[in-house]
Amino acid sequence: MKIFSTFCLALVLIFSFGFTFDYYPGSGPVNITPMVPDVLGNVKIINSDGRTQIVNINSTDSFPLFSGFPKNNLVGQVSEGGILCNMDGDNDLEIVYNTGYTIQAWNFDGSNVPGWPVTVPALPLDGAPACGDIDGDGELEIVVVNHGATVGQGGNIIALEKNGTAVTGFPIVHGYSSRTPVLANLDGAGGLEIIVNKRQLSSTSEIWVYRGTGVVFPGWPKLINHYPASSSAVGDITGDGMPEVVSESVSSLYAWGADGNPIAGFPYSMPGGDVNSYSSPVLVDVDGDNIREIVFGTHNSSVGDGAVYLLKNNGTLMSGWPKRVTQWIYGPPAVGYIDGDNIIDIAVGDQVSSGTPIDYINAWNKNGTSLTGFPIGPINAVNNQITLADIDNDNNFELICDDNTSTAGRGKYLAFNHDGSPVAGWDVNTNGATFFSTPMLGDVNRDGVLDIAGSGMNFSPITSTFYLWNTAAPYIPLKIINPMWQFNSRHNGVYGDNPLVGIEPISGVMPSKFSLGQNYPNPFNPATKIKFEIPAGVSAYTTLKIFDMLGREVNTLVSEELVAGTYEVAWSAKNQPSGVYFYKLNAGNFTQTKKMLMVK
Repeated sequence: MKIFSTFCLALVLIFSFGFTFDYYPGSGPVNITPMVPDVLGNVKIINSDGRTQIVNINSTDSFPLFSGFPKNNLVGQVSEGGILCNMDGDNDLEIVYNTGYTIQAWNFDGSNVPGWPVTVPALPLDGAPACGDIDGDGELEIVVVNHGATVGQGGNIIALEKNGTAVTGFPIVHGYSSRTPVLANLDGAGGLEIIVNKRQLSSTSEIWVYRGTGVVFPGWPKLINHYPASSSAVGDITGDGMPEVVSESVSSLYAWGADGNPIAGFPYSMPGGDVNSYSSPVLVDVDGDNIREIVFGTHNSSVGDGAVYLLKNNGTLMSGWPKRVTQWIYGPPAVGYIDGDNIIDIAVGDQVSSGTPIDYINAWNKNGTSLTGFPIGPINAVNNQITLADIDNDNNFELICDDNTSTAGRGKYLAFNHDGSPVAGWDVNTNGATFFSTPMLGDVNRDGVLDIAGSGMNFSPITSTFYLWNTAAPYIPLKIINPMWQFNSRHNGVYGDNPLVGIEPISGVMPSKFSLGQNYPNPFNPATKIKFEIPAGVSAYTTLKIFDMLGREVNTLVSEELVAGTYEVAWSAKNQPSGVYFYKLNAGNFTQTKKMLMVK
């Protein structure tokens, strides 16, 4: 017991440098079970005497790999996953991951994107990379953070152009920032803002917002009452057409307007000793009133269980919530229509470091009623966000999750049907545990077939191996709820915002032609929405830009490859003068411009 206590103390000390891991020794195929302390440095462990092991027989990879993959044993770890984005303007998507001190970017054939990989100095990267147009130039940038050695030391916010060179104004020497940066447009002007946390003393930690020029956004930073617990979520929760920033400290949930003013009812403090760690909030309209609610997971170090909370935008609980689970929750909740009854559902896995399967995947509808077939388990720990997608073309959503064990060096992603039964043809195996690595789903080479990217991690030394699989199933974007961690490459945590840009597909009916709708409302003050359509069978690089009366570009709302569908994007002219504006859609060979009027 003295040895074990000493090890736990070491975990607390090492936590400042990132995750640390342990495993249960034994003879034969060893079941490796990594441990991650929570934000306060605590761990929950079952069967810690080192005598328990599990022997599994793993099949070969269920799906064929793309040529050029896997990328074997790169130094460093993956946290929360990677992103799919268009790095070079062609029709294909690229795969971007943080691992150790290096940002990797690959084409679908496994070759490096020109200018990549990029190595960052001094400190390891934390969380996933984020991608978006932060400086308003119509081109995508990559944003990452490295978190610092200890509280108050080091830590940079790094922004890179698609060719790997630094964006003007970066890097920012920010301090200890943990988890994944979030990108969002807070003021309706050109360029996305960068939302990060700053871990200092427990009573002086902060949430920061930077412009894409590297300067601090007006009204920020904001003080929180404990260490930051996770990445923020950013989306409209008040119905005013403008986004709010929702963030977690260890002990509370905060919500501010874009100007930094608190939203009435926040901060919300969880009762009974529940605390936040890693389970970033998700924003979703569960009751159909066009106002998003907030869902997030917690755990309780004293009792040893966890809970999922569902809050209204005034900081009060929805009826039937919170829902208790048997272990801690680290992953952000997943939301979607899992069981086909047209009532939105919430799914989450729990986790504890254990020598035996003791964890579960839980799913409830918005009213807090468990879905038929749930909870699923017992299984090994689920540390990350569950992926919801129709991966077998049966018109039902499946649930894909990470797994925190590896047996004889082999890890796996698990997949379950909407009724809780295992998906045929899985597990998908990896070199090392899939621990804390959300898979990514998309059509990377644009051949109409669903592709999956993922990673496995080994220990002593810590290395990661990266995969790109071809599933042979058709790629149907509307059947993928969260293709990446927190729904998109900007990681804003907004349900429904799952294309690779900040727009929402609003219909499952495939259009027959290109079209650009009239904005509504029109006239408007200060926000309006613009709808456009890309016809069935078409994939087109699409831009939607705003111009003033003199023809000067005011904002780029869309700049990305899009598949067929009906899309809607919001624009706020809060910081623009009254007058006539024009919006122009370019999609493939289609171009159309329309006029709108903003009256203050």
